[in-house]
Amino acid sequence: MAGSLELIKSETLSGSVANVSITDVFSDKYNVYKITMNDFSTASSTATETILRFINSSGSVVSADYKYSSSYMPADTGFSEIISSAVSTTEIRYAMGTIDDSPQGGSAVHYIFNPFSSSSYTFNTNQSSSFYSNPRFLANKGIGVLKSTASITGFQIVFEVSNANAGKISVYGVK
Repeated sequence: MAGSLELIKSETLSGSVANVSITDVFSDKYNVYKITMNDFSTASSTATETILRFINSSGSVVSADYKYSSSYMPADTGFSEIISSAVSTTEIRYAMGTIDDSPQGGSAVHYIFNPFSSSSYTFNTNQSSSFYSNPRFLANKGIGVLKSTASITGFQIVFEVSNANAGKISVYGVK
């Protein structure tokens, strides 16, 4: 993405959490946002997938009308394409690949398009890298959409299987 960045919010995890909600970051000031998620790891030795959901202007987590596609690229086996079915899903999967306990873990970059607009869908592109399990290096690149025209003001990252205990999320407006 071309353009300069303005830091809106930064949050570092403290303690073991099942999800992280970042609120009040999307507004009418920008149409495009950059989210960085760095140095995430789990609280246990159980690897977990990461999920992205959006938060609407009422403060509710949106749990319907998502579609996504992701290129799942482990270094030790063949690549695969993971696509949500014809029916909308409750989240955008593989928001940060798969993370595990330190020193293993993962990082990601997301771009969010038109989240605050109540007249267009909210789109997402992302890429991530992670290291987990046996050992397995994983790259992931994906796209997603919230097929709803609700005004979105924040997002939630869910750690599906085990809690995260380290990581930093930063949100930037793209000028």
